[in-house]
Amino acid sequence: MIKIIDISNSKNAVDVLNIQIPSYKVEAEIIGSYDIPPLKDTVYTLQHCGETFFGYYERKA
Repeated sequence: MIKIIDISNSKNAVDVLNIQIPSYKVEAEIIGSYDIPPLKDTVYTLQHCGETFFGYYERKA
């Protein structure tokens, strides 16, 4: 199930960063540039960017 991530919750913001940063590092390696703004994100910048974050959650049986 896809649902909105409450990015104002610090734990959720950390969880997003723990996925986002490694993903953008791979992209940076591919394009040969580490000057990608999302690599500089912090919990604070995620919580104040005004974007809506979505995540896929598995339903437990």
